[in-house]
Amino acid sequence: MGIKLMHEHINIHSGSPIIAREFDYEHFTYPMHFHSEFEIIYVKEGSGTQYVADSVEKFHPHTLIMTGPDTRHYMDSDPSYKTGNEVLRVKGIIIQFEKNFISYAIQHYEDMSHIKKLFEESKQGIKFSLLPDNPIIRQIESLPETTGIARITSLITLLDLMGKWEAKRLLGSLQFSESYTAFTDYRMKKVISYVSANYKKEISLEEIASLIAMNKSAFCRYFKEKTGNTFMDYLLNLRIGNARQLLLTGSMDVNQISLECGFNSITHFNRIFKRFTGIEDKKRRKAKEGNRLIIKINVRFCL
Repeated sequence: MGIKLMHEHINIHSGSPIIAREFDYEHFTYPMHFHSEFEIIYVKEGSGTQYVADSVEKFHPHTLIMTGPDTRHYMDSDPSYKTGNEVLRVKGIIIQFEKNFISYAIQHYEDMSHIKKLFEESKQGIKFSLLPDNPIIRQIESLPETTGIARITSLITLLDLMGKWEAKRLLGSLQFSESYTAFTDYRMKKVISYVSANYKKEISLEEIASLIAMNKSAFCRYFKEKTGNTFMDYLLNLRIGNARQLLLTGSMDVNQISLECGFNSITHFNRIFKRFTGIEDKKRRKAKEGNRLIIKINVRFCL
């Protein structure tokens, strides 16, 4: 498959370095992406194909994967999950935490050397072999219910268990791990960081190219070579990804979401949303509330 990369901007609250939540989707739809955080994905129900680093293989119920910062990954559900069958669901838990979480401790304390090794190996992606009643799974399932200090200590306990677990293997090749650093070079990180912070407003090619001292033509070639996307497609993908998150919360209507995510009209948002998600018109329903037209979109946000 062609490598189409998207940078996912994860809104981790400043008061906590950890996100831990359950998911329940019709199927995975989030494209190939990377982000600056560590991620632990536990698929309790569901099957399909996983793309981690440069590896491609099947995933099944009770699959557990860990990816490191900037490691590309993508979960693609089997076709049977995309037929509208209400019985088939993809369920599990996702845990994301900042890359500098306990960085001093793992660098300086021998007691955490196994966690340091876990973090280093996660750059290639790690897959764990275990049964559903394993202590690691029980620890993962308890994390979404925790808050505050309890969530931090629970994550450290989980990392301790995962670091000591021997039945695990690396997914990506060492060659990929070494070559992929080209994508995360200083210039690209500068571009991605700027776009993540400013995607809600108009960003011209002149503006983004000047950020890394390039002209428009050179920047377009550079960005396409590094990501497989044009800059505009990347920007729109980012906006749609964030729109999906807001659609799930149900706290804003679609018109508000379109403006919040940088679209200048609901018509433009609807056209781009359909283009990038493939959602058909039959999954939309129109209703009039007074003189206001509300477009409700049935969408499931995924990893």
